[in-house]
Amino acid sequence: MSAASGTWSGASTPQPSTPDGSAPDVLELRVHGIRNSPPQDMLGTPTSNIALAQDGVIPLGDSLAGFYTVREPLPGEKTHLEAYSWGNLDRFLRGNSLLGKAGRTLYNLGWFIIAPFGFSNAAYWARSFRPDASREGGLRTGSGGGVVRVFALLLTLWLVAAVSTVAFDLVAVQCFLPTGVPNSWKLCSALPSQFDGLRELTRGQRLAALSLTPIAAVVLVGLLGFASNVRFRTRALDAARARGLDAEHDAFALAVPALWVRRRINSPTGTLHIAASLLLVVILLMSDAAAHDGPAPVSLLSVAAVELAAVGYVVAWWSRSVRPPLVADFWARREVWAYFLLGTAILTYVVCVIVEATTPTTDQTAPFTAGQLTPTVILVLLTILATVGCVVRSGYHEWIATAVLTVGVLALVVAVGGWLDPLGWAANAAAVAVVVLAGVGFVVPYVVLRRREPRRHEHAWHGAGPGVFMFVALLIGAFLASAVALGTGSYLRSGRLQSLPDRGDPLFRDVSIPAGAHDIAVPTVFWAFGGVLVLMVLFVIALLGVPAWFGVQKGEIENPPVDPSEKAFKPEIEAVRRSSAFMQRAEPLLHTVSWVIGVTVTVSLAFTVMRQARGQTGRWAWVLGVLGSWLGGRDGLAAFTAFAEWAVLTSVVLGALAVLAVAIANSATTGASRPLGLLWDLMAWLPRAAHPFGPACFSERAVPELADRMIRWLEPDGAPAPARRVLLATHSLGTVLGVASLFHLAALGRADLLKRVRLLTFGMQLRPYFGRFFPELFGPEVLGTPGVAAPSFWTADPWKGKDLHDAPTPSRERTAASAAQAAAHSGDSSRSVAGTPLTELLDIPEGAFAIAPRPQPVWINLWRRTDYLGFPGYSYSATPNNLDRVTLEMEPDSYMARVATHGNYFMTLAYLEARDDLLTGW
Repeated sequence: MSAASGTWSGASTPQPSTPDGSAPDVLELRVHGIRNSPPQDMLGTPTSNIALAQDGVIPLGDSLAGFYTVREPLPGEKTHLEAYSWGNLDRFLRGNSLLGKAGRTLYNLGWFIIAPFGFSNAAYWARSFRPDASREGGLRTGSGGGVVRVFALLLTLWLVAAVSTVAFDLVAVQCFLPTGVPNSWKLCSALPSQFDGLRELTRGQRLAALSLTPIAAVVLVGLLGFASNVRFRTRALDAARARGLDAEHDAFALAVPALWVRRRINSPTGTLHIAASLLLVVILLMSDAAAHDGPAPVSLLSVAAVELAAVGYVVAWWSRSVRPPLVADFWARREVWAYFLLGTAILTYVVCVIVEATTPTTDQTAPFTAGQLTPTVILVLLTILATVGCVVRSGYHEWIATAVLTVGVLALVVAVGGWLDPLGWAANAAAVAVVVLAGVGFVVPYVVLRRREPRRHEHAWHGAGPGVFMFVALLIGAFLASAVALGTGSYLRSGRLQSLPDRGDPLFRDVSIPAGAHDIAVPTVFWAFGGVLVLMVLFVIALLGVPAWFGVQKGEIENPPVDPSEKAFKPEIEAVRRSSAFMQRAEPLLHTVSWVIGVTVTVSLAFTVMRQARGQTGRWAWVLGVLGSWLGGRDGLAAFTAFAEWAVLTSVVLGALAVLAVAIANSATTGASRPLGLLWDLMAWLPRAAHPFGPACFSERAVPELADRMIRWLEPDGAPAPARRVLLATHSLGTVLGVASLFHLAALGRADLLKRVRLLTFGMQLRPYFGRFFPELFGPEVLGTPGVAAPSFWTADPWKGKDLHDAPTPSRERTAASAAQAAAHSGDSSRSVAGTPLTELLDIPEGAFAIAPRPQPVWINLWRRTDYLGFPGYSYSATPNNLDRVTLEMEPDSYMARVATHGNYFMTLAYLEARDDLLTGW
C-alpha cells in the first residue's frame, strides 16, 4: 500500500492483457453491502483523495448514492478504481441538532410500524412465479399473489382497528360516564385537558369527532412511504431503456427488463388501502349505532360492507400482474377505479359522520361491541391467509386452500362457542367432522403436491417461505397493536388508583381502588393475541436458544481447518466460529417460531370465542369454576388473573421500551441511522409489490445505476471499446445488487458485454439465504451453482452434510432450447439469453467449479468461517474449489490481534490474490 495515496496496488503482479497483447483498460467497481463502508474505506484512501466519478461533465451520483473514484491514482496503475456508495438511500439524515435527532427518532418509530408491511412484501417475492411477456411488468404473479395482497390489505385494516379501539372504545365511550345531568359527563382523569370540550357532546358526536384519528394514522404511514419513494426512484434514462423491451417467456425473473423500474410515486393500490380504511371506520361506527340506536344505520352499514368487499376483490384481481398497465383505455386504467372507490368511500364516510352525530343514543353506557369483535375477525382472517401462504409454493390453488381453511375455522368457532347446543349433540358432532375434513383437505393435497417438487430441499421452510414471512408480519403487527391498546388502557386506568401517605410509616404509601370505581376494559383480543403471543415466542426462543448455545460450545467446527499461520489464535478463532454459526440458525428457529405463532393464535382464538360466548351460550362457564377451584376459589382466580395481566403487560411494555430505545440509539449515533439495521436492509431491497406502504426499494435505483455504469464504461460515448473490462467486486448485500445488475444487462439485450465482466464476491449470502428464501430470484437454477439444505439447529456446525451437489442444475441443452424458443418467438436472437443462469452469462464452463483446477477464473468468492453473514458459493466441504477461497480469520490491519468477522475483506491478501488472478491474462 502506498503511503502517498493510501490505495492498494496490484503492480507487483502481472498486469492484465488482451489477446492481442495490449493492456486493457479495467474498471474495478467495488460495491459494499449491509455495513456500507464509506467510499474512502472501499477505495483505501483518505477522504480528501476521493471525488464523484464523472462521465464527461456529468457527475455520476448525488447526496444519496453515486460512484466515487480516487483523485490521484498511483503512478502506472492500469486499473481504474471506483466505489459505488448507496448507504444514504437507507438513512434519514437531518443534522445532529436536537430537533434533527428528534425527527429521526420519530422516523425510526414509523419504520417499526411498517415492518409488518415489509414482511408481507417479502412473502410476495418468496412465492413461485414466472415471467410473462403479456403482463405489464413482465411477471405473472402465480399462486398466492392475491392471498398476499389481501393479507397486506388486512394489515392496514388491523392498524385501523387498533387505533379505532383506542379512539372509539377506550376514549370516546369508556372514558365518558353520564353524571345524570343532560349532555354532561364525567371524564377520565388521565386524559389531557384538551379532551374537556368533548364532555358537552353526545356519544355519537364524540365518536364522529374522533373518527379521523385512525384515518390520520393510515395517511401518516402512507406519507412515510411516499417520502422514501421519491428518494429511490429509477432514473428517467434507465427507465426508458428498460421500458422499450419485453420480457422473454423463458426468462428468469431477474432478467425481466422492467423489474427494477418504478414508474410513479402514487399507487392505485395505496389509494384502495385508504378507501378500505375509511370504510372500516364507517362499519365500526354504524355497527355500534345499529346495535343500540335501532335500524336507521343498518342500510349505511350494508353499503359500507359491500364497498369494502368490492375493494378487497379489486385488490385480489389486480394481483395478476406486478404493476398496472402503462397504456390502457380510460375505463381500464387502475387509477380511475381506485379514485372512484376512494370517492365513494369518502362520500359514505361523510354520510356516516352526519348520521352518527345526529342520531340520538338511547344507551349512553353500552359497550362498544364492534371494537371488541372487529380486531378478532381481522386477526382470524390474517391467520387463515398466513396459513394458506405456507402451501401456495406447492401449487395448491390459493383460493381453494383459503375456502377449505375458512370453512374449517368457521366450524371450529361455532363448535367452540356452543352456538349449536340448541340443535343437540349431532350438530356439534357434524361441526367437529367439518373441522377434521377441512384439515385433511388442506394438509393432504399440500403434502402430495410438495413431494412432486424435485427441488423442494433447496427451498426454505419446506416451501412454506411465504407463510413464514406472513406469520412474522402477524407477530409484529399483533405486538404493535397490543402495545398501543394495552399501553393506552393502562395509562387511562392509572387514574383510578388513589395514593395516600401512610402516617405510620415514612417510607410507604397506600394505593387503593375506591369502591365503585369505574375501570377501563381493553378488548380481549389484544391480551390474547398480542401479549400472550409475545410471551410464547420469547419462551420458545429461550427454550431453544439457551440449550443450543451451551450445546454448540462443546463442539468444534473443523471445516475448513484453521490456517497454520493463525494456529496461535486457534482458541479465539474457534470461539468466534461457534458464535457466528449459532447466528446462522435463523431458518430453523423461525420455522419453530412460526409453528408457535400458529398454535398460539389458534388457542387464543378459542379462548377469545369462549369468553365472548360464555354470556350467550353458557357453554364454558364451568371452565372458570374448575379453574377457580384449582386456584383456591374466587380470590385465587382473581390473583391469577391479575398476575397474567401483569405478565402480559410487562412483556408488551418491555418490548415497546426496546423499540423506543433502538429508535433513539439509531437517531443519536452519527451515520448509523437506519431504523431497523439489517432487518430493514433485507426487506427494502425487494420491489414494493405487496403492500403499498411498505419500505421503498433501494434496488430500483441501485441496480439500473450499476448496469448503466458498466455500459458507460464498456461503451464510452455509445461506441464499442473492445479493450475495456469490468471487475465487479461486491460485498454482502452488494452482491445481491451486483448479480441483479448483471441479469439486468442481459435483460436489456447487452449480454454480449458480460463476456468482458469478472465477478469477485465476498461475505455474500446468495446460496443459503437469498437462494433458499427467494428461489425464483436467486435459487440454484438462476445462479447455476449447487443448492444447500436447511441448516441444522443442534449441531456445532449447522452446515455439515448440507451441500446438495447432486441437485439438478440447468444443462446446456436446456439453455439452448430456451434460447431457440425465445428467439423463434421474438425474432430477436440477441436477447435469447435472459433464461440463462449466471454462470453461463459469465461464460463459465459447466462443472468448472469442481476440484479440477482451471487456468482462468471468471468468478471468485471469498469467505471465512468466522463471518456470521458470509458463506461459500459452491460448497462448505469441497474445499478448495474453483469458486470459493477461504480468507484468513484474523483482522489484517488491526493494531491488536482481533478475529475478523463480516468486514474488512478489501485489506486481506486473499482479496489481492483473487483480484490479480481474475485480471491476469484477461
